[in-house]
Amino acid sequence: MTDSVADKDGELVPAGELPALPYIDEFPGEMPPVADCPTLPGSSLVGPLDLYGLAEQVLSAEHHLLNAQDPVQRLLLLTTLAWYNRQRDTRLALDMAGEAMDLLPYATGANERELRRLTARLLLIKAEAKALFAELDQAEALLESARATFRQIGDLLGEGDAAMTEALLALDRGQTRRRMQAHRNAGSLYQRAGDMMRHQIAQAWMARDALFGDAAAAEAQWGPILPEGPLLEHPGLDAVAAYFHGGLCFSHGDFMKALRHYQRGCDQAVLAGQMRLAVLLAGNVGAAHANLNDYVSEFLWRERAHGMARATGWPAAVGQCLRGMGDTLRRLQQTGRARHLLLESLEWLAPFGRSRNHAIACQYLGDLELDVGDPAAGLRWFDDLLDSARDLEQTDLQAEAECGRARALALLDRRDDAVVAAEQALTLVRLRGDRWREIDVQRAKAAIHQRFPELPPPVDLAPGNTAAIHFLRLALDLAESIQGYTASADLLSSLARAYEAAGDMGAALQWERKAGQARGIIHSREVSDRLLAMQAGFETERLKAEGEYHRQLAAAEAARAVALHEATQTLEQLGRIGQQITATLDSETVFHALHRHAGTMMELDAFSIYVVDETGTYMDMRYGLEGGRPLPSIRRLVSDPVSLVARCARERQELLVLRGQHEQSSPSHIPGTRFMRTLLLAPLVVGARLWGVMTVQSAAENAYGEREKLVFRTLCAYGAIALSNAAAYARVDSTLSELRATQGRLVQQEKHASLGQLVAGVAHEINTPLGVAFTMATHLQSERDEIAKAFGINQLKRIALDQFLEKLDEGLRILTGNLERAADLIRSFKQVSADRSSEALRTVDLVAYVADVLKSLDPMIRQRRVSVSIDGPPGLAISTLPGLLAQVVANLVQNAIVHGFGGVEKPEIHISVSRASTDRVAIAITDNGVGMPPEVQAKAFDPFFTTKRDSGGTGLGLHIVHNLVTGPLQGLIDLASVPGHGTRFLITLPVEVRAG
Repeated sequence: MTDSVADKDGELVPAGELPALPYIDEFPGEMPPVADCPTLPGSSLVGPLDLYGLAEQVLSAEHHLLNAQDPVQRLLLLTTLAWYNRQRDTRLALDMAGEAMDLLPYATGANERELRRLTARLLLIKAEAKALFAELDQAEALLESARATFRQIGDLLGEGDAAMTEALLALDRGQTRRRMQAHRNAGSLYQRAGDMMRHQIAQAWMARDALFGDAAAAEAQWGPILPEGPLLEHPGLDAVAAYFHGGLCFSHGDFMKALRHYQRGCDQAVLAGQMRLAVLLAGNVGAAHANLNDYVSEFLWRERAHGMARATGWPAAVGQCLRGMGDTLRRLQQTGRARHLLLESLEWLAPFGRSRNHAIACQYLGDLELDVGDPAAGLRWFDDLLDSARDLEQTDLQAEAECGRARALALLDRRDDAVVAAEQALTLVRLRGDRWREIDVQRAKAAIHQRFPELPPPVDLAPGNTAAIHFLRLALDLAESIQGYTASADLLSSLARAYEAAGDMGAALQWERKAGQARGIIHSREVSDRLLAMQAGFETERLKAEGEYHRQLAAAEAARAVALHEATQTLEQLGRIGQQITATLDSETVFHALHRHAGTMMELDAFSIYVVDETGTYMDMRYGLEGGRPLPSIRRLVSDPVSLVARCARERQELLVLRGQHEQSSPSHIPGTRFMRTLLLAPLVVGARLWGVMTVQSAAENAYGEREKLVFRTLCAYGAIALSNAAAYARVDSTLSELRATQGRLVQQEKHASLGQLVAGVAHEINTPLGVAFTMATHLQSERDEIAKAFGINQLKRIALDQFLEKLDEGLRILTGNLERAADLIRSFKQVSADRSSEALRTVDLVAYVADVLKSLDPMIRQRRVSVSIDGPPGLAISTLPGLLAQVVANLVQNAIVHGFGGVEKPEIHISVSRASTDRVAIAITDNGVGMPPEVQAKAFDPFFTTKRDSGGTGLGLHIVHNLVTGPLQGLIDLASVPGHGTRFLITLPVEVRAG
């Protein structure tokens, strides 16, 4: 069984306690031995890691790798080659990085810091590769992981290299400020680390970044630091410097000088392994030739760029080349093919969003729409270009967008908007010093004045010239001032038409002849042959790809027919297994089910599941078996650089580890367990949440093929869903229990509050008759004292005695009546309160019992001046829970009094009791109140719903009524209400409630 620990004298030792391993980035020249650690075999063969890697360094490392048998030596060589090949052969670099990752557990001579440095370098290689293949989100995650590790261990060079990869990623995402900041960060980190070559390369990239903004300021700042000509120190530095100087010359319109810089830079980039830059520079050489109207040379360089891009398979590079060739075909009036290539380039560039490549494709599509006479579509493309250019903060693209918008707006007869756009374009190109872009702007201004002759002429208009001729002559003067530039046939033709419109036919004929000569150059036999060859190359490439595809398809169909039945059975079985696993809401049951089904469908000698803690820091082995024996519980850090399980969790990717027959042990082998030769691991992920890692292992070599991987992958998906469901169920069950407890407490509080209101009301009501009785008793006592006094002194008269006896009779009558009334109230209260505090079955006269309940509510009824009546047959007896019934009637009457009579002059409540059937009775409680609107009726019985919350309402009264009637009282309750016409509650109860 294998995970992430190393053997040392038969004990498990954390990887961080191992001795140090020299790191390949750390030493100039050959790597010296590290103190307290013997030199690792072959480690001195690697040498320091260059930022890019020269061809001789790659060849040397490849030669040593052929003979390398030691795992640590192979680890170092594979890391070196993966780093140098990340742009030379990206797929090969990914394979090498994966193999190196598998060898990390063998680096037992390394301390944790050095292992983390190696791991971070491999993650950075993967990050750049993912970025090149347009898997941008994965690239971001890998980049952040690598950079965080470099930062934690204090590796300044590694952190600087991560910043350079970030700049590449930002370029493709169209994040200009982020790219510029990344280059600045890289330069600062390299300088602090003392690597001046890397520092100079970062500076060269910073210089090129500056050109996208203010070209003049960039030249002033960076020109003295990056002199023209070969720099010799490093081809990687020479390539980026040539990119800067070529861009500077391009912005000035010096295309001859620009293309010489670009050509040299392309060759140097190939030597340094910077294939992304090489493709870009080859395309720029083609663009420079295009601006010089040298179409033969343009074709040659476009083909070279496309060939390099096609070999890499990088979407950004392929899209960039297709975009350039599409614009070339547009200028040669091959509009159909041009549109196809430009739209195809947008598909390749789609993953990158609003990047510079995408923006330039929009520009070319806008030009194409204007060429075919659809200015509205062209304006949409130029508006998109302008938005992208502003986001990118690149003034060259803003100038192109405004110029294109001016042309489109003029054709749409939006004169004023066109004039504004043209002026903005002219301001931008003059600020940048872009003479060649100003040619197009002056042509756009000429077209605007030609279409709208009412516009005021320019102030410096020469006598006899029109505004159109004036601007076209400015464009021609600019073209002639650019070395090697040939005025285009379109410009010359436009000038001929302008002279013709002005009535100067001789000048018009002269310029039209020059335009014809220019067209002859463009449509020469050599250009046509090159165009046909390029198109033939595309067709040949497509036919070869289709032929290979059909050949592979035929072979696959033959194998597919054999495997189809087995695959169908496997999928059906997996479907049934998935239903069983995901239906389980207990995690331990899920673990057992996954092990059982994995053992049924694939060979395994060990099985384990690790679960990530809530913080995402640790993983605990929650379930592990080898040969039917439980494995000890293990905890791993997710950041552990050696653990395969931790690596699987971090990368969230399936891992397959294969070990050869010659391997008899591994540093990560757990003592007392079998040595496994095939290991398959996969993350348990649902959405963005990682729940853990599952692994199956076999002692046999190459135990798991595609079928086993499919089965394992599917089981992992089911397991992740089941664990997610189990966790969600546990949370819901806990929350539901809390809610039930809270609801029970609130209901009990409502019962107590209702009983408290009853006590208060009855106490107040009893106080009146008792007070009258006490007053009368006191009065009679006083009268008796007067009679006794008269009798004692023999002054009692008959008439006085008669009057006393009359007062005594009347007083006793009043006293007796009030005491009887108090006794009656006390009796009703005792019965109702006893019923409410007890839930014992009792037989009651329904009408009489409801009347007793109403007597307990008499204080509230009289205070609110509500008329309450009751009717029903006497002697209608039922066996029920009278306390609960009393609470139901009281709550409904109180609810009507509190909520139902706002603005009603004579509020009335009528209670009707009747027999609904032989075994059921009905109680209808009707009022003449304001009623309820439908939306209130729909929620009347919902808990906590109230229309009087600001007056202290809890929203539990009717909810309690509903629960009592439909629960322990075993009845039904129905609500009917018409706004403005009152409300009726109809309760049906059984004549005899079933016990229990």
